[in-house]
Amino acid sequence: MKVAHTESSINLGGQELRILDHIRWAQNYGHEFQLLAREDSAIYREATKRGLPRHPIPFRGSLNPKAVLALLHFVLRNKIDVIDCHSSRDASTAMAARLFGVPVVRSQHIGNRLRDDLAHRLTWRYGATRVIAVSRSIADQIVSQGLKLREKISVVGEGIDFERFNPGVDGRAARSSFNVPFSARVASVIGMIRPDKGQRYLIRAVDAIVERVPDAYFFIVGSPTRPEFLIDLKEEIKRVKHKDRIVLAGFRNDVERFIAASDAIVLTSEIEGMPQVIPQAFAMKRPVIASCVGGVPELVRHGETGFLYPFGDVGKLTKNLVSVFENVPRAQVENAHELTVAELSFDRMMAGTLRVYEEAISKR
Repeated sequence: MKVAHTESSINLGGQELRILDHIRWAQNYGHEFQLLAREDSAIYREATKRGLPRHPIPFRGSLNPKAVLALLHFVLRNKIDVIDCHSSRDASTAMAARLFGVPVVRSQHIGNRLRDDLAHRLTWRYGATRVIAVSRSIADQIVSQGLKLREKISVVGEGIDFERFNPGVDGRAARSSFNVPFSARVASVIGMIRPDKGQRYLIRAVDAIVERVPDAYFFIVGSPTRPEFLIDLKEEIKRVKHKDRIVLAGFRNDVERFIAASDAIVLTSEIEGMPQVIPQAFAMKRPVIASCVGGVPELVRHGETGFLYPFGDVGKLTKNLVSVFENVPRAQVENAHELTVAELSFDRMMAGTLRVYEEAISKR
């Protein structure tokens, strides 16, 4: 199967990394997946670094004539079977391909309310044959806004590469590279640095946590989508008494080593679809404490596979994290690991994705 993955975002986070993992998987299973993205984007540079098939498309705004023509030229010349769009700008650009009989699938990763003005409604209604939602909550949001019929939407959650994410990964190098003692208790928040990711709430909890757990340290792993977001985060850190316990690790390609180096993984987000770090932590047998937003409760069931708290509630976040530091929740960790092995393998995710592509092609 020949698939073109389009992405108009210039950043590199979970959504973009999922696309790259799809393309890598396809190389091993006889399919031809390619990335179509801006040449100056972080995802394009990362695809180049990994040696993955890619082609530059100048996605700028919606229905940019240059982007439309470049995309049509590529998909028709290469006889692409289906286009999988991952952001709104590339989705509106790819809509033109349907006029030439090329099926279009739209993948929705973000769980906030979607723009539903006339232009966006038309793109949702007529620009895609099928929709992939990464969580049930996203599918519900699309239907509730009247953007797509339920029968046109398939929920395909995250999939984990168990060779990469497993309990045997050694996290000592991640600690030693930032002079974090091997005996310390470490909590990590992993994701893009931007306001809705909420890293500031973990920072605001640091002093209270260190008072209860004196050897606590905190990794913040990820890069900012805008420079000012990192500046704001550093200003938050300046106000913390125990600022020396906070490590800004930046973007990492070896995120599994930082999960392995952690005694708990914390999700502080205000908006989420289905973050990759949760099943990754489950697979590596690390406790998860997460804000109760979006599709998160579909995986993190409080007291059963992890712990939930209301977004922005620093007191509840502190209480949960101190509890996990003081008493490792082994039952919850094992439950989460069993769930991941049974339902969240990468091959299972790709089988679901290919079924959607096949359905879209059959409606050509």
